[in-house]
Amino acid sequence: MLELVNIKKKRINTKDQITIDFLKDGQEFLEEFDIDYEIIMDCVSIIYRFLKRNDKIPHNLYKFFIAAYYIVSRHPQAFPAHESKKKFCKKFGIQPGSLDYSVEKLTYELDFKKILDEKNYPYFIDLKADIGFKLAKNIIKQEVDKAMMNFLINHQPINSQILSEELITTLVFEMNVFREELFAQFYEIVLELVENYLREYYEYIELQQNFFIKF
Repeated sequence: MLELVNIKKKRINTKDQITIDFLKDGQEFLEEFDIDYEIIMDCVSIIYRFLKRNDKIPHNLYKFFIAAYYIVSRHPQAFPAHESKKKFCKKFGIQPGSLDYSVEKLTYELDFKKILDEKNYPYFIDLKADIGFKLAKNIIKQEVDKAMMNFLINHQPINSQILSEELITTLVFEMNVFREELFAQFYEIVLELVENYLREYYEYIELQQNFFIKF
């Protein structure tokens, strides 16, 4: 029995060591392109999370490190980031199709939000880890809760569009959480969050309407 436990530990340690070796190789690969160390660590973190969620290691993991760098370098705070995909791919020796495939895999698995600016250039937000987005979500939830309480106590109906407009104005112009140039794109994100948080409100309204219809 003890021997079996030791074998399992060896397997776990071996798997973890292989992952660490891959991450180290990817780090050294990105360092060849003179990328800032903190950005490289962000890329390594993305690949680590991706590998933890997948049993199979991609055939060419370097393409995924390049894709991770593409994602990290195109955070909304980097606006305007108007380097063409063709130029980016040429710098790293990767085909645009391979980049698109790897980016799509990472963003889908790790829950990144993709938005496009007015010139159709992409930007990516980590919905689970981005500090600014977490702050925005907390503020939105607080304001929705206040609106719900105002509805329950004072019978003040809630307009999700007006509430979202007020919130995005606060987040962009007063708190500088999001870039002003991406106001329209972030408004859609805020509106979606508000609508999700208002599900109980809509359910209550529907029940109330059904009740009055019956009586």
